Amino acid sequence: MLQMRKLVVFIMLILSGYCVKSQHTTDLGVQLAAATYWGDIENVNYSKSITPVVGVLGRYNFNKRLAIRGQLFTGNLKAEGFFADANIGSYGTLIRGTTSTPDMYPKNTEQAYSFNRSFQSVEALFEFNFRNYKLGSTKKEMFTPFVEVGVGGFFSRASRLGSVILEPIETVAATVTTPALYAPYLDADNRKTNNSDVLTVTIPVGAGIKFNITKRLGGIVEVIVRKTFADNIDNLDDPGRYKFDSTIPLVPPYSTNRYPDKVSGLNNNDWYATLAVSLCYQLWSSKGNCTIYDKIKK
Repeated sequence: MLQMRKLVVFIMLILSGYCVKSQHTTDLGVQLAAATYWGDIENVNYSKSITPVVGVLGRYNFNKRLAIRGQLFTGNLKAEGFFADANIGSYGTLIRGTTSTPDMYPKNTEQAYSFNRSFQSVEALFEFNFRNYKLGSTKKEMFTPFVEVGVGGFFSRASRLGSVILEPIETVAATVTTPALYAPYLDADNRKTNNSDVLTVTIPVGAGIKFNITKRLGGIVEVIVRKTFADNIDNLDDPGRYKFDSTIPLVPPYSTNRYPDKVSGLNNNDWYATLAVSLCYQLWSSKGNCTIYDKIKK
């Protein structure tokens, strides 16, 4: 029984960061980052798909190894690439309709696809330092690599920018001098594919380095990758249904000029990542004894 008690205390000691004296501190910081996306768009041109993100963060350090962080940030996500085997119309090619005719687009024959939307996100992250680290120390414990994992929320209002998916059958047939024109695909709420808001939970996982600059100022360089539970950040909700093959006729229950409303609800393929630099200022510090260390000595 005594050995089991010592084992449990030893495991708790490891998880608590091997502390001998704990010091609870609170930090406040600002963040500047570059974001990128990957999902259903193919051959993304990342030289044109890096976007800025700014944010604020607050961190509570339980000891020199463990911390919890909350952060709020806003920015843009965009991408340019290809989406094969679909009828695509670019936003700039819109031909406005009238009260009696719908808006129409010529088909993009190069299969080029793009989106651009702003977003806001809030996250709670648990951090583990691989070395003892204390913000403000300029002689020892000055830096540490660390890992982090957490949960977040992501919101983006409809951008109405970028490419739209067109109906599989042309509205106006091609002539010798003009291309065929297609009506945009509209969902059950009569919205184009680039006209939907996004609200989803995210799972952020990251790693980075913390380091000290002055007695109260520290820095963070980190990469965070986020799994989202949405599939329309790139305006391609359930993209498999837009892969149009003219050699295979659409059959009931779908009409000959409509896509099915939904093929699968499990295609949550959208991820995004940030490379961030943060500056943190120590607001508060309180020293105390490490109770686990006291217990293991007995």
